[in-house]
Amino acid sequence: MSSSRRLVLPVLLSQKQYYLCFRQLHSGALKSGRKTATGFSIKKDVEDKESKGWLDRVKLFTSHKTNAYDDYKIMIEKMDESERKTYNDGFIRGVFAGGHKEDEKLRPGRLFFYTFGKLFFFTSFAFAGYLFYRMFTRTGLIFDFGGDMFAMEQDVDVTFDDVCGVDEAKMEIEEIVEYLRNPERYTRLGARLPKGVLLIGDPGTGKTLLARAVAGEASVPFFHASGSEFDEMLVGQGARRVRDLFKKARKHAPCVVFIDEIDSVGSKRTSSSLHPYANQTINQLLAEMDGFVQNEGIIVIGATNKRDNLDSALTRPGRFDVEIKVSRPDLAGREDIFQLYLDKIIHSADCDVTTLARGTTGFTGADIENMVNQAALKAATERAMRVTMKHLDEARDRILMGPARLKGLHADEEANRNTAYHEAGHTIVGIFTKHSDPIHKVTITPRGESLGLTAHLPEKDHLQYTKSQLLAKLDVLMGGRVAEELIFGEDMVTTGAASDMRKASEIAERLVKTYGMSEHVGLRDFTSNEEEGLSFGPETSNAIDEEIKRLLKESYERAKQLLIKYKTEHHLLAEGLLEYETLTKQEVERVIKGEKLKKPNAAAIKTSWYKEEKATTKNCWIYYRS
Repeated sequence: MSSSRRLVLPVLLSQKQYYLCFRQLHSGALKSGRKTATGFSIKKDVEDKESKGWLDRVKLFTSHKTNAYDDYKIMIEKMDESERKTYNDGFIRGVFAGGHKEDEKLRPGRLFFYTFGKLFFFTSFAFAGYLFYRMFTRTGLIFDFGGDMFAMEQDVDVTFDDVCGVDEAKMEIEEIVEYLRNPERYTRLGARLPKGVLLIGDPGTGKTLLARAVAGEASVPFFHASGSEFDEMLVGQGARRVRDLFKKARKHAPCVVFIDEIDSVGSKRTSSSLHPYANQTINQLLAEMDGFVQNEGIIVIGATNKRDNLDSALTRPGRFDVEIKVSRPDLAGREDIFQLYLDKIIHSADCDVTTLARGTTGFTGADIENMVNQAALKAATERAMRVTMKHLDEARDRILMGPARLKGLHADEEANRNTAYHEAGHTIVGIFTKHSDPIHKVTITPRGESLGLTAHLPEKDHLQYTKSQLLAKLDVLMGGRVAEELIFGEDMVTTGAASDMRKASEIAERLVKTYGMSEHVGLRDFTSNEEEGLSFGPETSNAIDEEIKRLLKESYERAKQLLIKYKTEHHLLAEGLLEYETLTKQEVERVIKGEKLKKPNAAAIKTSWYKEEKATTKNCWIYYRS
């Protein structure tokens, strides 16, 4: 028997018979007559890899059964009795050791991998089918999961009655409602309906509310999207979403499409090779608004507070035909907004909208809404039955000056005394300087990041500032640093005036370089050179620096003369702040006259303590001050 001949004998115990299969046989030792062969090697070669299991080997044997058995008989007959017995014993032991036990051991593992493989195959097949479904049934990219929720149609119940404080903008945008209600009135005369309205204004002025009011008044569908929602990680997703947005809008025309923060998607196009696909989204938006596909009956309203960042192709007539400036509300507008939000809460009769409007100059509609809400939260925390003027004043101070430190003053008495004289210096200079804004409140209680604060509220809205008003601001800012020098000495001034110095330097720089209010430098705007990256000549730079330095020095001297002149009032106010910590405008006027205030001082408030007592009602606690 050649060395390439192989024999394998699996044994089926249940049937008590032998089956011959292939397995390596050390036949060389048998041919030479040596009796050292005790069995067969279980080493498998390439052919054996096709039959891995016990059942597989049995199936393999059926196709070679006759020839293999004949060879086996011939080989056995040539052996003597002892060799034949040794051969059979070793052969059978090898079969049991290498075949049956191995197969029994691998069965559970093979069953697991067989089941898991089938599950993995069917899952992968289903996922691939889903991807192909999205590829051939939807436009654009297949990985835009959640894209169906983008720019969904919304039901709007907002009307122009809910919009207050922006009367001019509301009057202009009311014309858009007429376009949507009666388009035939305008097309009959050959007029082309506007395609886009651009709302420009500071954050919180009511741009989104105006857009919703247009849809609500015209009773048309409203689609809302944010500029940042268009572009994501995958290339082409922004352009695809623009197409989907206008596709939905055309199905529901006439309708309103509102894109908030449109500068995110409509900013100026770039020619950089680093971002070759950066312009796809805005190009698609330009094509949808004024391209081959006409979008009759679709009004696109965009809102932004960065008009200069928009691409010129987007703002040209034919795309955004109308631009509306949404300004901060004036005094009458703030009164209307306060009345609107106060009607939504339970408030006392002492809440005067005129007083509130005068004390919130520069507030937007969102600021006023937040102020009223903060007051309602404060009243609820105190278990009050209704919101009072006191709650509204505290909410305004929190917005203007930041949250107060709960523990009051710091333990450092020297720092508190320095802060008191510093803030008193600001206040005295502000009171006795012409063209300065009136004092609203002064405090040495730490609020936000500051140790103390002097708040000013103008009597009316400032549409522009005069040179006298800007110089008065400079003097008030210098008052804190001057007070420290006069009271504690030139070497004992602190870093508390760092913010004042920065603001004063900015005002002086604008006076010289922007407003042309310097007699020495002249009527010229120097900011254009800086924006273009052009530098000034040495003489011009020195002249500008010297003029800024002169303005700051003269302001410092004016504040110093005022505090020397009103030294008594300065001391009285500083001591009053140390005693009461926070003073209103009326209280400041009484303190500098030497009058005593009928209110507990800070020491009395600190020595009082809160007692906590459980109420008779379930899960309710009552807090009161003794």
